[in-house]
Amino acid sequence: MTTPQRLEMVRRMQTAIATSYTTLGAWALLHPSSVLSLGFTPQYLALCNVTTSLFVRCWGAQAMTCGLVVGTSKMTPFSFTSFAVAMLPYIGWNFWQGLGPGRDMVTNFIWLDFAGNVFFTFGSLYCANLLREQEEEDKKKDI
Repeated sequence: MTTPQRLEMVRRMQTAIATSYTTLGAWALLHPSSVLSLGFTPQYLALCNVTTSLFVRCWGAQAMTCGLVVGTSKMTPFSFTSFAVAMLPYIGWNFWQGLGPGRDMVTNFIWLDFAGNVFFTFGSLYCANLLREQEEEDKKKDI
């Protein structure tokens, strides 16, 4: 991959991650009842109340903030790697909800969240690798 191709791929991946976070966060912030109705089984949905809606809105605002930071930051190999590592607990949470004791609580839409978290993790690692390759290539040019 050439330098411009690497940098364009990193930019596209960063934009995809940022857009996903910001868009889904805005959805949770602006319409928490639809997020809850799609995400929880009827028996748990019956337990949702104003506080639950507030928590979903807070989660949405936090996701929007994350998306805006990722989208406007100059990401380095370290920051992409850190982001990937930070996604690992969410993947574990998805498994707990989808296959473990939480499986009766959530709908099968949990697997879309899982797929997104895997994309964020491996996409970030891929971007970190592309930027490291770029740094190594730049060092070779300086010698």
